[in-house]
Amino acid sequence: MNIHPTAIISDDATIEPGTKIGPYVVITGKVSIGPNTVIESHVKLGSTYGEVLIGASNHIQSGAMLGGPPQEWGYKDSYTKLILGDHTRIGEGATLNLGSEKGGGVTKVGDKAFIMAYAHVAHDCQVGDGVVLTNLTQLAGHSIIEKNAIIGGCCVITQFVRVGEYSFLAIGTHANKDIPPYTVADGHWAIPRALNKVGLKRAGLSEQQRRNVDRAIRIFLKKSLTIPEVIAQIEIDCLPDDQISHLIDFLSSSKQGVARR
Repeated sequence: MNIHPTAIISDDATIEPGTKIGPYVVITGKVSIGPNTVIESHVKLGSTYGEVLIGASNHIQSGAMLGGPPQEWGYKDSYTKLILGDHTRIGEGATLNLGSEKGGGVTKVGDKAFIMAYAHVAHDCQVGDGVVLTNLTQLAGHSIIEKNAIIGGCCVITQFVRVGEYSFLAIGTHANKDIPPYTVADGHWAIPRALNKVGLKRAGLSEQQRRNVDRAIRIFLKKSLTIPEVIAQIEIDCLPDDQISHLIDFLSSSKQGVARR
């Protein structure tokens, strides 16, 4: 363990072996840091408002702030959590807030995620494994970003919106409705345009699997069909597999509405 002498560390903090803590880091309250994690200079971890649980082999860059209170008017002096997985990188100046009581009490970021500079992850957000939030991405409270989604720079996700797995949001888009899995979306208000072919190939899906998902997304993109009609047609035309099952479940369970042309 390597802790710079200028760091200020709470007596309630737990720091595992192999962790490096840089100059002027401030750790407040109950914070747990897993082994082999690097905390660069001027990072602020924890607060009196809740608990921060950080996994193993993470890299938190200068100026990041993790574990501040939820930014909501109804917040009282609750005690909630922020959970960070393993092998995740948090960029300079990024902010990740604790959960809120009425939102479940936990903000969570998964394994092997990359939260780039000045991104914001608000209270009760759920960010999956392998997600990339590019510079200045802003997630409002209760957003859900499923695994391996990539969010372009300066994107804004409004409250309660879901972004599906292996989807891609182009730079500068704003999502106020759910973005289906496996799609590429753009526009001021994000609209899915096509299959994320590159993302699915990188994910290791077979050619047959990619064609099957492509068929489903083409059905979804037909403006003449309602969502129930889309689901019914997908069930007829596409082979049942994990991706098709997830897509159908995503479309059928949307509460914010699904973004379409």
